[in-house]
Amino acid sequence: MDASGLDLQAVFGLLRAGSAPSVSSEELARRVSSCFMSQAPSVTHTDLMCLCLTLTESIISRLMAQSLPQDATKYYEDVMRRLFGEMHLMGKLVSLLRSGDKLVSHLSGKCMSVYIINDICISGGSSWMWRHACAEVFEKSVSSGELDSCLWSLTAVIKAVLRGDTGPNQRDVLTKLLSGLDSSIACLYTHLLTPDTQELHKREPLSLSRSMCEFFDLLEVLSAARLRYGVCSSAQRIMFVESRALLHVVRADVEYLVKKRALLLLKRSLLRRAGEDWASAEAQCESREDPGLTEDTLIMADKVLQEVTAGWLKEVPVKAQASFFGGNCEVSLGRTQTDDVILRAVSLILLKSLEIHIQSPPRKGSQRDIDVCGYLTELMSFLQRHGTLVSPDAHSCSWVSVVFAEQDDDMMESAKTLIGLYLYQKSLSCSDSGVCVWGCNPHCHFILLLRSLSFDHSVLLDFLISSETCFLEYCVRYLKLLREEQTSFSSSCRHIEDCDCAGRRTDPAIQAPSAVSEMLDVVPCTRSSAGNDVQRLVDYGSSDESEEAEERVPGRKSGNTEADSGRTQSGMVQTEHESDSLLGKVFACLVDLRTAVTRLHNRGLFPYNPKSLLKLLNSIEPQRDMLS
Repeated sequence: MDASGLDLQAVFGLLRAGSAPSVSSEELARRVSSCFMSQAPSVTHTDLMCLCLTLTESIISRLMAQSLPQDATKYYEDVMRRLFGEMHLMGKLVSLLRSGDKLVSHLSGKCMSVYIINDICISGGSSWMWRHACAEVFEKSVSSGELDSCLWSLTAVIKAVLRGDTGPNQRDVLTKLLSGLDSSIACLYTHLLTPDTQELHKREPLSLSRSMCEFFDLLEVLSAARLRYGVCSSAQRIMFVESRALLHVVRADVEYLVKKRALLLLKRSLLRRAGEDWASAEAQCESREDPGLTEDTLIMADKVLQEVTAGWLKEVPVKAQASFFGGNCEVSLGRTQTDDVILRAVSLILLKSLEIHIQSPPRKGSQRDIDVCGYLTELMSFLQRHGTLVSPDAHSCSWVSVVFAEQDDDMMESAKTLIGLYLYQKSLSCSDSGVCVWGCNPHCHFILLLRSLSFDHSVLLDFLISSETCFLEYCVRYLKLLREEQTSFSSSCRHIEDCDCAGRRTDPAIQAPSAVSEMLDVVPCTRSSAGNDVQRLVDYGSSDESEEAEERVPGRKSGNTEADSGRTQSGMVQTEHESDSLLGKVFACLVDLRTAVTRLHNRGLFPYNPKSLLKLLNSIEPQRDMLS
């Protein structure tokens, strides 16, 4: 590397130390700018450009963080003012987006993003040259390194605004930022995600896959901007209005990861979770979605149902073994492990689409009543094809525990949604007969959930305290249902016990205590007095009010402590002679939960007012006595 390169490496060390080099700010700016002069490509020159791009980005980042001493801050501010002023560095960065070297192209986009974010913080504006360059590339709609870098750059800037890195007035900033990009993004959506699969085959699959993944990231941040701040444009609506293109990605000639990303984007859009992993807490609390989002979400849901009716579920690919970190290498774990991410996404896409449809007011020319049973039967067939229910004797409603075992938030969302679907279907048929056949019995879902937790009320308390799931809403909704359908609950307990017995009879090699737990493949997540492992959100061992609860044995009211102590680690199924206590164990767990919630509330340790929850829990013992 030449002398300039060596000097720049030394500048890195000084920047980290919070000091400025001895050369003038004009000289440093000139040396950095000279790295981008047109030269014959070479390894040395490419390395030098990467060094200059990284140094420029680091200087801007340190200035934004205000982590430099005052004299160093003035020095580096002058360097940046010269680079992006008289030396026209932005224009050079735009030209580098077309570089054949993907690293140079990416670093130039990254450098531009940091500058734009800083410029928004200082003046509230964004570079016209940068926005114009992105718009031109989007309108070409050709998958390439240039397109990938522009997509990444725009996504990074919008994310920074949503995180609050650019200060207040996010809505105004986003509106101004997207004003010149609206039509070009919509054009890119039409061409990059065309439903004509033959057109997709003509492009380079690997290059297209990369561009589509970057575009999905952009679509999510646009959806988050709409959800959090009510910023709505045609580019943000097209994902909902033309959602069939996203659904058709599963049959495109692209990598498996791209198909998975498309399904996850659909899932987050229907659940209104876009940006929840990185958006600021203030943005999530002050959500100001636009009124048209409800209508657009209904359009997306209807298109999902239309595609499912046309056989879409048969086209969704599901790998028999998981590949990790988005790779292609299928790692053998000693047994077949279906890609549960895909199964969860597809399940929630269909469930939420059904819920959105039945909750929407009737529209002219649309069919109001739909056959929920038929759609869920299709879902059950899809899951069965991919080995979710590994035994014909497994309870049909156990699919919720199997599919969502590793994702608590999705499990609670699905269970809550299924209550609404159950009530809707029951209102049409005036009967709940056969509800277990299509896996939609909310009583079975609740019983199987508690059994998977070894009836440990402290885990339910964790869920109630945590804000990461909708368990509170689900719990209240189910307890209201339980109050109205005590007989159905009792019948569900007996049905589960019958399935347990059937499983043991058909496979005598399976030991009674673990037969159904192996069929369900559900790993317990708590350590009860029976010896099961627990993953807790709260360390109750350090809380006085929880010591008594720790000493309790779940299901103590059954009077069968010997059977409790004999549970295996999978520990979700009792032996046949204690099956009559399943109903009692559920009620005992809920009574213990009521006691724990009351104690925490009285001590002022509960995070919200549990009045409505306690009212429902207080009705548990009279129901238990009546059913007993």
